[in-house]
Amino acid sequence: MLALSADPKGAAGLEPLAAFMTNPAGAAIVNAIGPIRQVTRTDASASRRYLVITAGKPGELGGVVQMQTLD
Repeated sequence: MLALSADPKGAAGLEPLAAFMTNPAGAAIVNAIGPIRQVTRTDASASRRYLVITAGKPGELGGVVQMQTLD
């Protein structure tokens, strides 16, 4: 799952954006522009959020596999 997290380490506050499955090499293309726009437009007062990739399904999110790095 591609999700937004309120925590930079992806520990809490996950908002699922798009589900996807990788190919055998581990690659996938995810179309999440629409969901990101909807979530960020409706909640303009929210603090900074971070993109994370988690294992699991929309109703059963697993652990964080990868997270956005802070530069």
